[in-house]
Amino acid sequence: MGIFDGAVYVFSKIAFRFEFFFPQFIGYFVGQKLKDYKEKGLIEDYKVKAKRRGRNHYLFDVDLFLKIEKGGEIPWLKKRKDT
Repeated sequence: MGIFDGAVYVFSKIAFRFEFFFPQFIGYFVGQKLKDYKEKGLIEDYKVKAKRRGRNHYLFDVDLFLKIEKGGEIPWLKKRKDT
């Protein structure tokens, strides 16, 4: 057994011990990306909720608040259509 095979074996044994925290990690990274979009002005606000429903089953609830102009067009989508 080589070094790579040994490392994969050890990682596979350790990684799934922390499976309980996966929704929080994923929710954090999704929240960071949405924060970037908010700073760029693409979205107005957001909420991210992450829950573990069971082993390897997760629930992610993402609420996006968009700023819509009077005509019903989303400004950043309108810009994308024009290009």
